[in-house]
Amino acid sequence: MTIDDIDVFWVLLCACLVWIMQAGFLCLETGLTRSKNNINVALKNICDNATSIFLFWLVGFSIAFGVPFTNPLSFADNFYLFQSTENHLNAFFVFQAVFCSTCCTIVSGAAAERLRFIMYPVLVTVIAGLIYPVAVNAGWGGLLIHNGEGYLVSLGFYDFAGSSIVHSTGGWVALALVIVVGPRLGRFGKNGEVRPIQGSNLTLSSLGVLILWFGWMGFNGGSAYNFSSDIGIILSNTLIAGSASLVITLLLITRRGGAPSVEDLLNGALGGLVGITASANCVSSLEAVVIGAGSAFSVLLASRLLLRFRLDDVVGAVPVHLAAGIWGTLAAGLFGDLAIIGSGLSRAGQIQAQLFGIVFIAVWAFGAAYVSIRAINALAPFRVPADDESVGLNISEHGATTELYELIAFMKYQSDTGNLSSKAPSDQFTETGIIGMAYNHVMDTLRLKEAILQQTNSKLEAANEELSAYDHLVAHDLKNPLSAIRSYAAMIDVDGDDHQNRQEYVERIRRSSEDALRIIRELLNFARASNEVHQAETIDLLELVYNTRIQLDTLIKEREVSFDLQCDQRTIWFNGFALQQVLVNLVSNAIKYTHQEQTPRVRIRSFQTGEHDVIEVEDNGVGIPADQLVHIFDKHSRLHTESTSRYGYGLGLYNARKLILAGGGSIEVRSEPGQGSCFTLRLKSSPESPPQKRPCEVEHG
Repeated sequence: MTIDDIDVFWVLLCACLVWIMQAGFLCLETGLTRSKNNINVALKNICDNATSIFLFWLVGFSIAFGVPFTNPLSFADNFYLFQSTENHLNAFFVFQAVFCSTCCTIVSGAAAERLRFIMYPVLVTVIAGLIYPVAVNAGWGGLLIHNGEGYLVSLGFYDFAGSSIVHSTGGWVALALVIVVGPRLGRFGKNGEVRPIQGSNLTLSSLGVLILWFGWMGFNGGSAYNFSSDIGIILSNTLIAGSASLVITLLLITRRGGAPSVEDLLNGALGGLVGITASANCVSSLEAVVIGAGSAFSVLLASRLLLRFRLDDVVGAVPVHLAAGIWGTLAAGLFGDLAIIGSGLSRAGQIQAQLFGIVFIAVWAFGAAYVSIRAINALAPFRVPADDESVGLNISEHGATTELYELIAFMKYQSDTGNLSSKAPSDQFTETGIIGMAYNHVMDTLRLKEAILQQTNSKLEAANEELSAYDHLVAHDLKNPLSAIRSYAAMIDVDGDDHQNRQEYVERIRRSSEDALRIIRELLNFARASNEVHQAETIDLLELVYNTRIQLDTLIKEREVSFDLQCDQRTIWFNGFALQQVLVNLVSNAIKYTHQEQTPRVRIRSFQTGEHDVIEVEDNGVGIPADQLVHIFDKHSRLHTESTSRYGYGLGLYNARKLILAGGGSIEVRSEPGQGSCFTLRLKSSPESPPQKRPCEVEHG
């Protein structure tokens, strides 16, 4: 084969374009895979490229372009450890080496996201060192040495730039690989339903297709091995077929009423490029359109068949490179100019040769790949463990993290530990960092709501504990007066004729009823104090005292109580209902806790000190011993003296203090046993206007 310097330059230029296709494959595959695996996929492509070229230099080139099939393993005579000083031969090697690299990349992309990284070089060794070179030997053998032809070439098989030899070979190996390793976790449901797995960056995948399309000009253009007049036709047909395939794909999808997916359109364009590769130099532009249309149909059909059989091809390598490659190889026999093909066969004979070549490549590539992959998988599994696949190959295979992974790992940590106090990594200058900031804001709000909820729950639990604690007290204290009422009623029935006894029983029933009523009143006051929402208002103290006297009218008349009201401050800023309860409790205690032989005296005073309104309730009762004084406001605290131990449920002063504190005030007491007690209420003055200072009328009696 004679190649002048211009031809060498053209082949090398096209080889560089084909090598740039590796960047296209990298962009395409990393965009179609998830972000947790994109680093692994990128490194896989780079590793495949280097390993395949090295293996092709080591043994592949020798097998591919040695003496065809007569003695293909005579490495010493057939370019083993390729080295040459001939410019054209080196150019040819470079071009064929990047072709081999393309085939290997096709295979590895199909099984991305689930293979151990170390198994990619092993897989490439099988492809670049054996499967691909034998296919090349059969279909292109004799390109350099003219003392023999490749087996398929001798039968008239024609594949201009490798629809079958490069692309279908890669597609068959990819099919064998996805069958052996199985689908990704979660790709298919238990009943076979397809679960979509969205690629991380379809924009990057689109860029990858454009790079591949650009590189394909060198893929097909360089296969002429000279800068001839056919180059324009080759590049024109390549461009037209890819474009027609994308357009037909769009029409086929929209005709069925579906939305055109990015993946289908990208693979449609690539399918057209694969289809025209076998005959780019020997068909017309109209025939290139037909080939592109057939490629579009082949890719869509193969994609549906893969899903039907639950085969998970991540990047669509099988539909694009195998299905479109088969169609493109057959189309070369259907539409190719027989004079340019130069096999000397008729149209029917050429079609038959093409079909035989398709079957030969299928049997060799798929058979050798399936057996090899099965055998290797039995010794060293291709697939990563399920846990590694779940966490992502970036981490499990390379220890490489991303901002997104760190954020997800942080969320999982919080979910597992329940620790919501720490902050997610955030950076306002990155997209993931902004998500972290938003997540932190949500968690801050959640923590605040949780704190409020816990506080509310604590209050509810405390209230429930209080109510539970009163169960036995209610049962005990109500049982006594009610039992007494029942007993005295029975006695009236027995001694009904004895008027004196009947009057005594009625009086005892009345007292027992009052005891029961008092207990019920205290429980109701407690319930109100627990549920009362404090709303302050302006209160007339004189009116409040008057209402207190009305409520305690029976007790006041019975004990002939003496009242003394001294008001420097008549209007008070507080909750009226709450303050009424407090005064009723303090006045009733003052009366009850006074010796029976003594006339109760109650003095109520009001005045202002600084920002507080002060109310004092003073009596001449029995007083409170010092040891009981410190607990007088506790729950269930009763004053125990010889004459007063029967009084009280232990809630009155507790409720009074609770109501005063709820309004922002305070209550305190000073007392001397035998001298009486003085309760002091300090209430906040009105925040809006100073209280009205008009004295109360002094009232006695």
